Amino acid sequence: MKKFIFILLLSSVFLTTSANFAFADTAKSKMSQNQMTIINLNTASLAQLASLPGVGKKKAAAIMEYRTKNGKFKSVDDLVNVKGIGKKMLQKLKGQVKIS
Repeated sequence: MKKFIFILLLSSVFLTTSANFAFADTAKSKMSQNQMTIINLNTASLAQLASLPGVGKKKAAAIMEYRTKNGKFKSVDDLVNVKGIGKKMLQKLKGQVKIS
């Protein structure tokens, strides 16, 4: 009888842990889908630009200022001309931004 109770408890712990992992994978997948939204550098709002990884309100404002002064971005690579954005950050952003 003790073995049966032990096995029952052990099984319930295993099932609960498995359910938590499945929930975490679903949450991670939804987060990844949100992060995969590609932002157009030439039309994005301040909030959209600030949502990019490593780009806060200050850099987003600098991107918008550059766009206002110089016109539309001709290439994603033009981001390195914006104050505060270097080659490393450009590499992080390349899959998440576009121009059109």
